[in-house]
Amino acid sequence: MIHTTENFFNKVATDIQVKYFNDVKYYWENENLVKAKYAIELFNNGCLTYRKLVGRVAKECNDSTANVNSIIEKHVISFGSYKYKPSN
Repeated sequence: MIHTTENFFNKVATDIQVKYFNDVKYYWENENLVKAKYAIELFNNGCLTYRKLVGRVAKECNDSTANVNSIIEKHVISFGSYKYKPSN
């Protein structure tokens, strides 16, 4: 079981927006940012697996899963027995 930090959604969404969508003033102005935040919300609510979260966010940010994983994993307390292996 993956344990996340308190306020996981807001922390990850802010980090993603600052790194990849810094010039966007209102998040609804950019469809990719909306989809990335929606994927984070789905994971936070238990509807997505970690692998799907990283894949969807990486797709919307046009970056590799390894780079996106490095941002998201800062806000994960414990992965338990789960081992994530980034793909290209």
